[in-house]
Amino acid sequence: MTERILSAVDECLDWARGLDPPVDVDVNALVFLLGAHRDAGAPDPGDWTTADVHDIAGTVRDWDRVPDNLRDTWLTWCDHLVERGGLLSCESPRRLRAAISAVDLTPGGPPATADPIDEAALPLLDRLGVGDGGEAEPLPPIAPARAADLDAAARPCRPLSEAARLTAWVGGGRPLDPDRPHDALTGPDTDTAADVLRIPPDAVPRVLRVAREAGLLRTTYTRVLRGRAARAWERGTPGAAADAWADALLAMTGARGMTAFLILTDLFVSGRPRTPDRLVEVFGAGVALGPCPGRPCDDVRSVLDALVGLGAVERTGGDSYRVTPLGDHFVVRQLRRSGAEVPLTPPVRDMGADHVLTLLEQGRPVDTEELMARWLTTRDPHTAARELLEASADPRAWHRRHLVAATLAGLGIDLTPVLRMYVHHPVLGGWARRLRGTHTEVPTSHQVVWAVLDSYAILVEAGSPLPDRDRDRYAACAEQLTRTMWLTGHPAAGAVLDRLADGALGEPLAEAARRVRPVGC
Repeated sequence: MTERILSAVDECLDWARGLDPPVDVDVNALVFLLGAHRDAGAPDPGDWTTADVHDIAGTVRDWDRVPDNLRDTWLTWCDHLVERGGLLSCESPRRLRAAISAVDLTPGGPPATADPIDEAALPLLDRLGVGDGGEAEPLPPIAPARAADLDAAARPCRPLSEAARLTAWVGGGRPLDPDRPHDALTGPDTDTAADVLRIPPDAVPRVLRVAREAGLLRTTYTRVLRGRAARAWERGTPGAAADAWADALLAMTGARGMTAFLILTDLFVSGRPRTPDRLVEVFGAGVALGPCPGRPCDDVRSVLDALVGLGAVERTGGDSYRVTPLGDHFVVRQLRRSGAEVPLTPPVRDMGADHVLTLLEQGRPVDTEELMARWLTTRDPHTAARELLEASADPRAWHRRHLVAATLAGLGIDLTPVLRMYVHHPVLGGWARRLRGTHTEVPTSHQVVWAVLDSYAILVEAGSPLPDRDRDRYAACAEQLTRTMWLTGHPAAGAVLDRLADGALGEPLAEAARRVRPVGC
């Protein structure tokens, strides 16, 4: 990042020298400014918003002295970004320059006032590794939707489609109204755009803001031009519509952007349906500062309903809401821009069996729902069976083996050609025999006993009783069974034998377990 700052400083100096007349730039002040910007978490020297301006100003006020010409240098940097098209955020250049011109840079000046919503966000941001403190918790693996499916969901979004139509109308560019402090089309252009979009003229500024946030349009100090995302949108580049939707989402929610971000991020991380009551409980009433004072749950519900209308959230019955694949795409994009690690799985069709089983073990409910059934449709049943068995061969993967056995048993297909290859496998053999219907043999072979230990290991882990039906079934072969249990080397053999020695399945097995366990084990 230091090299990027130095490169950015050089670019600004070259630009300033080429002006007529040339402009002097205080290099020390610029390096100081961009360093503070980087330390505040900015991903790039060109990524500035008005919120960044106030954050950096708060840092400056804590300094013992302010570098000479800091404000002039800051304004020159802003002009350089706008002139060269290097402003990476979708912030209004006019608003950005006005904020730099007016912000208090006096050393020892008043500290920034804390926003209750920002305060509510800090624990979540720390947890995700993009805050100022705390240890990041690893996110579960996320299963993204295909770009084509995301685009198909994004394009019908009405505010985004209006923004796309406005972009087409703007074409090569339009002037901004010079008499307004904020970005706005001229009066005649506003009326024309309203007719083209079939919306009231006073709604045009909202559409312009959405188009700018989506990257479909960008503004300078005097004009509105096509943005970086416009060409990809028009070409139908896979993912372009979804990216534009994600970048514009907070603008499309209106004034409740930060609340929407918090809600979506919690729904994303949990992957579970949430009620408004639960969301207020997670963040506190500080997230609800909207039109329902004193009724935070009603206010959060209104934001959720707005997100439903935009395609980011779906209702799941009752008073519960869940993130959609588009909502996931928004959060992943935001977090990755902030430097968070977001583990993404391959698409379901490209997943191996280990991917599927890992996602089922560690993933969010929204990703694991019907996952196995969807994956099985992408494979020949015999191929799927072989991949699943191979992916569950780790000695400690007894939960996987139970899941795989239940899955294969439910296929209703003769898997004998596959299962025959595994009947002598030291870990999978007992399960292959069960699936072939030969599990009724006396449980004294290594393979059969390993499968018994797998089943018992799950019960022991959960603190559940061992199956009483096995009391009489295994009493006659107690000595052989317990000895084989010990000799298998199964990771849970010791814990299971301890339970048997305590009389979990009767005295014959208890006595045999006590004899087979070496002293001190």
